[in-house]
Amino acid sequence: MSEFESLRDVALRPWPVNRTDDLSKDAMLQQVEQLARERGHLRNITEQSLQADIDAGKDVPDDLKEISEEDEEEKEPLTLDERKAEIAKMQMEMASHLDWARFAASNALDLISMVLSADPNKRLPASFSHTFREAGLNQGLPFGSIGVARENHEYDELKAAERSRREEQERRQDLVAKAARMEALDTATDEILKAAKSLEKEVRRETKYWQEIVSISDKGWPIHRMGRNVRHAPFGVRFGASEANNHFKARGSAPLRMDKDGSIILDPNLALKPKTLRVRISENGEITGSAQLPAESLLDGLAVEKSIRLARDSLLEEELFHEMSLETQQLLPYGVRLQDSIITVDATVADSSASSRQILIDCIPRDSKGPDKQGYTHDWLAHHIGEALRLLLTHEHSMRLYRRTQLPPPLTSRKQEKKPPPLLRTLLAMMHHLQNADSLFAYLEGVSSTLESAGLEAPVETSREESWVKLRDSLAKSTRKDLTAADQLLEIFNKPFTGKASMTLPSSVGSQTEQLIIAIRTVIGAPTFGTEYKLTLPPSLATDLGLSIENNFQSTADVTSYLDWILALQLTHRVLKNEYAERAAVKDSEDGVAVTIKSDKKGTSANWDVSVELTEGKLVLQVTDTSSQVPSQRSQSWPGKGDNLPLKEQIKAWVE
Repeated sequence: MSEFESLRDVALRPWPVNRTDDLSKDAMLQQVEQLARERGHLRNITEQSLQADIDAGKDVPDDLKEISEEDEEEKEPLTLDERKAEIAKMQMEMASHLDWARFAASNALDLISMVLSADPNKRLPASFSHTFREAGLNQGLPFGSIGVARENHEYDELKAAERSRREEQERRQDLVAKAARMEALDTATDEILKAAKSLEKEVRRETKYWQEIVSISDKGWPIHRMGRNVRHAPFGVRFGASEANNHFKARGSAPLRMDKDGSIILDPNLALKPKTLRVRISENGEITGSAQLPAESLLDGLAVEKSIRLARDSLLEEELFHEMSLETQQLLPYGVRLQDSIITVDATVADSSASSRQILIDCIPRDSKGPDKQGYTHDWLAHHIGEALRLLLTHEHSMRLYRRTQLPPPLTSRKQEKKPPPLLRTLLAMMHHLQNADSLFAYLEGVSSTLESAGLEAPVETSREESWVKLRDSLAKSTRKDLTAADQLLEIFNKPFTGKASMTLPSSVGSQTEQLIIAIRTVIGAPTFGTEYKLTLPPSLATDLGLSIENNFQSTADVTSYLDWILALQLTHRVLKNEYAERAAVKDSEDGVAVTIKSDKKGTSANWDVSVELTEGKLVLQVTDTSSQVPSQRSQSWPGKGDNLPLKEQIKAWVE
């Protein structure tokens, strides 16, 4: 049996509803309309007529009657052609039903679109079907031709029960609406009060935060904005040097985080224990001087400005020690060592074997206790060394910024090597220069004093550093206007140190004065690698003695020894020879003058050998009588002190 034959006994009837004794007005109107459609005019419809139709089966459709009669008869099996014909017929019926459904849907779409087209904002020709657009809109049918209105049944009479039910329902809805509005108002009031309190708290919090931000900015600390995604730290403070080492440059900034009450929370970079550079002076293994930054109490209520300052100082001290640690690898030949996190610098005084001085530099926590023994004799030296190193590092930062703002060098494939700043190198050069210059100047002053005590004038003029003498003029006439005076002053310390000393040679009466000039140059690097002395002799003296005008020396002992010899030769070959004129003859040994004097009493002559020796600031005169069979020798010394006869008078008293 086909699936269509199984539907022959199915009758479509209305869905059963709950029967009530009293029908509402709407239900009654629906039944009346249904009867009018099925039976025609209501005048011929009675209860008896309806019952008779039911008994006679007039309400059963004709097709169902035929189906029931056919079921009673024996059904013969259908042939193949009959089945094909039946299937074709059903296909045609389905196609007709589908066309009808499509036509109905198209009409419903056109109807709804025409109703909606009453609104100018909803007039879309694409919402209509193709047929309606061609036959209607394109033919001049205007939009909004169909209107829909809602009927008002407020004047309809209701029954007492329905009226009371609706009134009760409206009363309940009013109560519910009032209760909902009251609850909403209470909730809104609570939310507003809560928001007001939160806003007041946030205002106090922001006010306190901005007050501390302004206070930090007024102290001169640069404030910068953090990333957009940082909610509790919108701003940060930069306390490190912008041209510091890359490792320390990253640590030179800290976000200013906001606490719950608006105060600023210390960043871990600011809350670290501050450190300081400690410089100590050691004499023969005993500490004689110490200097470091003073300790400051780190309490819970520490001001943010003070914390930033301590972090800045600590970062500078750590960077300073780090740069010096890298520099020690290049200064090993100069007695610089790094062992157990302590930098040891050999600062033994030149020409002094009695004492051994060392400079010890390390980085310690700032709150560390100082030495038990206070008032060291060399505290001033340790303090000046520490301040000098800090100034050199800050100057290096300024010079890095200056070099970065200048035109870059030509591009090359060779990578430029970044050398550590000359901190210990400058310290060593300055110490060596001052020590060597002071040692030489002390020698010259001693020699000048000795010659003066011997009746010979030999004034000395000294200058420890020539650039310091001309400092005022060099700063005033400097062409580097983009550098400050402080940077130009500190730039002198990165150049070779040069000193100068001049000594006027003793001369006889009427002769022209001559000067010895000694130039001192100190640099810890190529080509000198230390202190160099350049001695310039007067041309006439160099010619007479057969010496070179310019002579270079590498140590103070060498130059002083050479000066002793030169001064002794100058006294014998110039002063004494000119004093006795023809009676004086220079010996071949070049260490003295042979003087021949004739005696007026006996008519005989006497020969005297006069030699002058200058050693370590002590002048020694020796006179030997070579004319007698038994040579007699006399000597006199001038150590620079005492009331002895002048050199010339002493020789005259012996030989005449």
